[in-house]
Amino acid sequence: MESIYFACIWALAGFVNGISGMGAALMAVPFMTLFMDIQLIVPLSCLMVVVLSSTLAIKYRSEFHVKIILPALFCAIPGAFLGTQVLKILSSHVLESIMAVFLIVYVLWNFFHIYTPKEERNNAILGGACGFFSGFFGSTISFTGPPLAIYILYTGWKQEKALGALGSALIIITGTTCISHYFAGLYTKEFLHYLLIGIPAGILGMLISFPFIKYITQKTFRKILLLVIGFAGIMCLTRVIHYYF
Repeated sequence: MESIYFACIWALAGFVNGISGMGAALMAVPFMTLFMDIQLIVPLSCLMVVVLSSTLAIKYRSEFHVKIILPALFCAIPGAFLGTQVLKILSSHVLESIMAVFLIVYVLWNFFHIYTPKEERNNAILGGACGFFSGFFGSTISFTGPPLAIYILYTGWKQEKALGALGSALIIITGTTCISHYFAGLYTKEFLHYLLIGIPAGILGMLISFPFIKYITQKTFRKILLLVIGFAGIMCLTRVIHYYF
């Protein structure tokens, strides 16, 4: 039954990831904690994100050029390094508190802000900053996607281009964490058992989501991204409250 639950969880997570470009781990991890150990959840979620992101990148490979996300990718490396050092000084719950407040305030401001469609835009400095914080918070509290999604919202890229960019960025940024998990010996037989169940389930969920993309307007896509970002903020806040109370 646990294998069936695991497959259903990642099918749903794959669907969410397919229409928003992120959020698979955010959706799956709370359910996985009900019957799995955290030492198994973390590497599984990490590698599943890479698999789903790869599917997105392949699907929308013709919609964008990698060079538009290079500033984010380059800056994610020092961000991850600094995050690792900061984690030795500050508790992860302090960082989660900061992340929760920022994300929730950001989402509330955007929902009450009247959005007027504009031409697509790029900003290497802002992209680099979002990439830096993606690496920083990815290495400290495992929240890689929200900072990247914030930059996607700024650019105004159409859905296909945004999904391809998010997928490509998360492959590289999250993939480095997966490599560290491998050398840490976290890829056990039990890990491989669940991985072989999760991959087809997650990809199936994504394949089901793809036909819906063409019916999602740019405005609706923005709201979906904001909902996923807001959910990330609520998850951070919940973890902090649970820790302190």
